[in-house]
Amino acid sequence: YESTDLINCINYPTYEMVHQRFPEKTNYIPHAVPRDLFKELPSQQVEDFKKKLLGKERLDQFSVLYVSRNARRKMTADILQSWQMFMKDMKEKHGHQKASIIMHCDPLDPEGTNLHSVIDMLGIKENVVFSKDRIAFEDMNVLYNMCDTIVNRSSNEGFGLPILEAKMCGKPVISIKTGGLT
Repeated sequence: YESTDLINCINYPTYEMVHQRFPEKTNYIPHAVPRDLFKELPSQQVEDFKKKLLGKERLDQFSVLYVSRNARRKMTADILQSWQMFMKDMKEKHGHQKASIIMHCDPLDPEGTNLHSVIDMLGIKENVVFSKDRIAFEDMNVLYNMCDTIVNRSSNEGFGLPILEAKMCGKPVISIKTGGLT
């Protein structure tokens, strides 16, 4: 940091740490997203999108969303293993596995794990849906709205923009206490 002219931090804990050593050149610039970009939507619009993505048979299912890169530090294989444990527990307690996790990432990202192999090994293929294409902000907003919660398990996260976007849609978030997610 000594060789840098200016340090702009989007993460407040990072700002606090860096500002202690370099107060004269450290700024805090919080993340911001336009309020009308991610918001709660009418239930019919959300239901139509959910039917299109998951099918009619999954309309009443519990759904979880993962939005991030499939990179090792994002712990995507750990999320899927946790999902397997959740599905097993659901079967034991409720006699069914009516739930889906939507993984909005590339299952074959060179920085991450082969998620197709992971779901095959874990035996959860029927309860995992991949959404790997880049989609417009409007569709991303609907994707957040159609899920019951969003999950982020990153071991090293600067901010966690999907968490902010999901919260703007009124969705609860499951994450760990690390970096910007704190």
